[in-house]
Amino acid sequence: MIADTHEREGFVNETIWGPSRSNPSFEKNGSLLLDTYRSLVSQSSPDSPHKIIHVAHSSLSSESPLHPSRPGFAFQSFAAPENGELVIAKSVNSAFIGTNLEDVIREHFRNGKGVLYIAGLTTDHCVSTTTRMAGNLGVADARNENVELGEKGEVVLVQDATAAWKKSEDGFDAELVHKVHVESLKEFASIENTENVVKSWKSWLSELKK
Repeated sequence: MIADTHEREGFVNETIWGPSRSNPSFEKNGSLLLDTYRSLVSQSSPDSPHKIIHVAHSSLSSESPLHPSRPGFAFQSFAAPENGELVIAKSVNSAFIGTNLEDVIREHFRNGKGVLYIAGLTTDHCVSTTTRMAGNLGVADARNENVELGEKGEVVLVQDATAAWKKSEDGFDAELVHKVHVESLKEFASIENTENVVKSWKSWLSELKK
């Protein structure tokens, strides 16, 4: 299962979020992840462990570029959901607060432990908060009485498919902000790169085709 946290158009406005952003390859990597995983979903059975969830920020403030009435509420083109892909709206940093995301993931992995991949924006806000809660809640762990209860699933943060902003001209460099937060998330998730993740997914695709 892959979950993308809100790649809204409003997140590309540097006059709002900061003077510079880390990881210029974010969009390219995010697009590659989605394209590859969609191949897995399309070639799998309806009850397969492959599912895409888009978690979109929906601000409650009418002044926010992420308010539903604003142009910035639109998905970036590479991250636009396709037919059949679930979109869950949230209004705070964590994708698990005020939403049914935890129930959706637990139901999806009802037959055993699973793997949850997380990518999106931004590293130090929604991605960090959601990753921490996913690890603490054990959303990918086995809960079905027919399997070994407590068998650990895995939360995977795709570190080069997320990005952070420099907060001010005199603030910490955006790449440093990104790296520090990724490092701190090693307690809550496995850290991977897009290249390795895509390689593993393509090996799954090869198995499906046999």
